[in-house]
Amino acid sequence: MGKNASGMYVIDADYNIVSYNHAAEIIYPELKKGEKCYRCLMHEENPCAECPVVNGIEGPKNYLEPKQKVLRSIDAVEIQLESGELGHAMIFSAAEATEEAYRGITNNGENPLLLGIINVLGKDYSNIYSLDCATHKIQICRFHNHVLGRVSESLICEEPYEKVMDIYIEDNVASEDQTRMRQMMDFEKICQRLKKVSQFMVHYRVRRDGITHYYYVKCARIGKADDFEAIVLAFANEDMDVQHSEMESILEPGGPSSRRKLLIIEDNELNRKLLAELLEDSYEVMTAVNGEEGLKLLGENYRDISAILLDVSMPICDGFQFLDRIRDDVMLSSVPVIVITGSNRPEDEVRCLELGAVDFIRKPYNVRIVKGKINSVIKLRESAIVLSALEYDELTGLYIRQAFFHHAKTLMRVKKDQKFHVVVADVKNFKWINGTYGEKTGDQVLAYLGEAYKSQVHSGMVARYGGDQFVAIVYGDLNFGKDKVEAAIRKIAEQAPISNLSVNYGIYENVDKTLPLTLICDRAFLAMKSIQNDYEHSFAFYDEEMGRKHIRDRMMENEFDEAIRNEEFVVYLQPKYNVVTEEIAGAEALVRWKKKDGSMVSPGEFIPLYEKDGLIVRLDEYVFNKVCEIQKTLMRSEKKLIPISVNLSRASIHYENMILRYVHIVEENGIPFFAVPIELTETAALYNVQIKELTEKMVNAGFELHMDDFGSGYSSMTSLNQLPFDTLKLDKSLIDYIENPRGKEVIRHTIALAHSLGMQVLAEGVETASQVNILRELNCDEIQGFYYSRPVLWEEFCTDFIGK
Repeated sequence: MGKNASGMYVIDADYNIVSYNHAAEIIYPELKKGEKCYRCLMHEENPCAECPVVNGIEGPKNYLEPKQKVLRSIDAVEIQLESGELGHAMIFSAAEATEEAYRGITNNGENPLLLGIINVLGKDYSNIYSLDCATHKIQICRFHNHVLGRVSESLICEEPYEKVMDIYIEDNVASEDQTRMRQMMDFEKICQRLKKVSQFMVHYRVRRDGITHYYYVKCARIGKADDFEAIVLAFANEDMDVQHSEMESILEPGGPSSRRKLLIIEDNELNRKLLAELLEDSYEVMTAVNGEEGLKLLGENYRDISAILLDVSMPICDGFQFLDRIRDDVMLSSVPVIVITGSNRPEDEVRCLELGAVDFIRKPYNVRIVKGKINSVIKLRESAIVLSALEYDELTGLYIRQAFFHHAKTLMRVKKDQKFHVVVADVKNFKWINGTYGEKTGDQVLAYLGEAYKSQVHSGMVARYGGDQFVAIVYGDLNFGKDKVEAAIRKIAEQAPISNLSVNYGIYENVDKTLPLTLICDRAFLAMKSIQNDYEHSFAFYDEEMGRKHIRDRMMENEFDEAIRNEEFVVYLQPKYNVVTEEIAGAEALVRWKKKDGSMVSPGEFIPLYEKDGLIVRLDEYVFNKVCEIQKTLMRSEKKLIPISVNLSRASIHYENMILRYVHIVEENGIPFFAVPIELTETAALYNVQIKELTEKMVNAGFELHMDDFGSGYSSMTSLNQLPFDTLKLDKSLIDYIENPRGKEVIRHTIALAHSLGMQVLAEGVETASQVNILRELNCDEIQGFYYSRPVLWEEFCTDFIGK
């Protein structure tokens, strides 16, 4: 059963268990029908504080299961029982063990995340402490060593970490290791290292009664690299590690631990042979004479290698270079690396730890210490289940993204003379599928697609890229003809678990093999994204124009801040005219981008891009500010003040504190609110409760609202009826058909409807006298379009139009 398996049990109104599924029975064998759920599961006499039913079903709750010490998430759904009474289905699953997940959970006053770490560390660590990063205070989590003298006293007196550690080093650490130990255990340096790695070990010697003992301390952070609040320090005796390892081999002779495979990378022939001979009785040993050869052997055998012993100083690809080259490969870096060195320089040790090494062995070799350390780190590698979870997606059985990158690179290297092609897939409206059919059906869809894609790929590999996305790499002279691709897509859709399954595909044929694989996949995704809003096509091919457009888009994004600073975005105004008097009645503000070199960027290029990446919010406010400044200038010059409307994007409508910001700008310029009406597109203004609240706040603040582009998209009668618009703007797509009898009737009734609701009507995109005459006949109020004027610079507008 997978790690994310969900259990379910049903309870009645009195918390008695009515039934449960197989997963629940496996996880909680103590479940019993008729018993109170809180007694069976939590051993409580009252309903649990975390219970969603008790909390009014406010969403899933996390709790620490007392028996197994596992963090779980539980949610509840109200159902009708067979008896006709109301009950609840309780659904629980394993929760991700993050610091956020543990917040608010109590366990007899202990931090459950810390408790979990202590349990994972196991019995080998005699003394475990938690160190608060803010106060530097130490909390004892486990303390089995009673010969520490002054250290025990300082812990009882709650002395800060620096003082306790200084006493410990002075009283216990061998004199030749004390300087190095102080450097390695410096609080600030520990924090710096833990921002780069989740844990590391420091080895040292202790002398008691003339006998040298070998110790190490494991330092681990609790939380994420950028905001951890506590550190765990766990101390262990390496001699005890050796004893444990020897005991395991006696108890389990011939077991898998007795013949694990090691890779020794050491350029010195004498050291290499000596180390191999020391370990051959317990392990199957592979050797490499330098890092380059070691990389080759690791790439070919990473599944079987349990640990690597790596020399630092080598002429060809030294230890530092080896660690650096494997750390970005999830498969290769999963094999634990123990560094072997004769150096006592702390900076070398720190650098290796930062590059991903897990432990150190110092020359000359002590066979008991070497074997103890190998057995200690080898537990990270030897479970086939762990390796499988590292490589394969649990739901689909396909490679995960990181494993795909590793194996695809290998495939391209092995088949370097072949043509390669990458195909990506993205399920359309997958959230809707989950919401409509349920998450179980959503999982079935993903599992089905995984099987379908696997059966289609005969020369290559498939992976689940993440979420509802897949990626495949194939090689050879393959036919990606339109008919063949459409037939394959149609077959997959027809056999899907749900009807009308729609998937978008991006195809990058004959890839440029000199590019990084991540960039190759990005190009396939570019092709797929080009048809995201196209319901007529389900696949697209990457071409060079897409690549050029992608580069242009990134350049426009990168140039945005400088363009705002340099005021390269220029306001143009297009006049609006009264239909009856043909006098100017207002204007609409439009934005153009004039770069420093004088070249113009079409709004058709930058506005859709900025709407997609969110920069439109800042651009909208920039234009609104400019229009308010224009109106302020007109007031001061005592010219006629006419309304200049400003477009507001959907993203800006929902931006936090947008209304307060815009009100502040109007008041700061000292202009009346009617001077800057707000235009919302009909798509942005589709009715919902949130839009209704926002538009009412705008009107209450003093703004007039215009519905823009009416008739171009999903016109909503509810929006007209419920939202407080003052003006309805007919889109050019309607005006283009005004000389057609049916088109004329549509406009006639739309104008009549708007008037009956108390709204003015403005026609956009008017280009001919005939259109003007018909609009006059239909009682349209205002006209905007090329018939009267194209958009002009605001300075020209103020000079040529306002005085007319």
